[in-house]
Amino acid sequence: MTSSPLPPASPPSIIGAVVYGPDHRPESLLADFARALTQRGFKVGGVVQETTDDDMVLVDLSNGERLSIKQNLGSGSAACSLDESALAQASGVLRRAVADRVDLILVNKFSNQERAGRGFAPEMLAAMTAGITLLTAVPAGLVEDWRAFTGGRGDLLGNQMNALARWWSGPRLYSDLAQSAPDEAARRVVVGLGFTLVEGPHGIGLARTPSYMPSTPRGGWSGRSLADLAGLARSWDPFDLAVGMAAINAGINRFDLDAERSNGLDGLDQFDPLVVIGGFPGLRGRAPNALVIERQPEPGQYPEEAAEWLLPTAEAVAITASALANRTLPRLLRLSRHAHVALVGPGTPLTPRLFDHGIAQLSGFVATDPEGLVACVAEGGGGRAIKKFGRFVTLRRPAEAGA
Repeated sequence: MTSSPLPPASPPSIIGAVVYGPDHRPESLLADFARALTQRGFKVGGVVQETTDDDMVLVDLSNGERLSIKQNLGSGSAACSLDESALAQASGVLRRAVADRVDLILVNKFSNQERAGRGFAPEMLAAMTAGITLLTAVPAGLVEDWRAFTGGRGDLLGNQMNALARWWSGPRLYSDLAQSAPDEAARRVVVGLGFTLVEGPHGIGLARTPSYMPSTPRGGWSGRSLADLAGLARSWDPFDLAVGMAAINAGINRFDLDAERSNGLDGLDQFDPLVVIGGFPGLRGRAPNALVIERQPEPGQYPEEAAEWLLPTAEAVAITASALANRTLPRLLRLSRHAHVALVGPGTPLTPRLFDHGIAQLSGFVATDPEGLVACVAEGGGGRAIKKFGRFVTLRRPAEAGA
């Protein structure tokens, strides 16, 4: 008997539309968002619009080429000023983006042209059919037409950068982290009972080893680039995911990382209610009133199912970094979107990228004794055992750092 295939590792296709009023055109917002994603390593295609009193220009996001789509019909003309031939040329940009299977296709807007099935309507439908994530802008007066066009799929978004960041972040969290890994060779990969370790030239990364172990031997990791190993974080295989997350952390949690020395739970007792995902050692002494959620709850703790009720109303949420290694973090972040969220544990990637995913505080581990840490992990050492081989540090989102 053959096992059923795992679901695809790539994030699902998503559709988003920025809703705007007549005085709040989102052109610069969409361009800034595309630029930010490109800088993070994502492949963005499509077009954004620049409008002035004299012209309307579409900018090809793949190469920066500019195409005017406004005809000069003279001051007395009441005819539509859109240049249909230029629009047809711009549609080729969108078709090419679909063929290239970019991470995001951005279309400047859904207008009366698309409502009537013209303009960029065929290309937008082609992107949806191909399973490529699509983002556009929709005038408030055309929202119902947009719903009909998409069959009710997709999200309506506010005209703000943080709304776009939240929309993008959930399905793309692991891809975003993997994009940060450097093209440097992994020196050692060690799989212990407690942690999986990857050592790079400038740091060591840890991730919780899953209880699942592969039925066939794995190996050949040492010498591969951290960027290559980091790609395993997109996998649905728990073992591959642990190696991928450890590789990501090896590139991020560098030996020379300058950060605040502190325990990740310090100061969280000021929040009420405080919900903690995972039974951290010494928690009761630091936050005696915390509501604790555990997979195997002890008396006084809550089961996993309680997250649906406790997290949406929490003032602060502390989440164990193991949630990254078991793929529960995106769901927990969605439930905690109104809370101050801290990601805590040796497997925490100490990168500001995670601030854009709704996390306010990152508390993780930086190795100071590589040889000692490698030996400890190889012998099955857990969280308490590794402490003497590194330092626990905290990064805070800028607003929190200045509070």
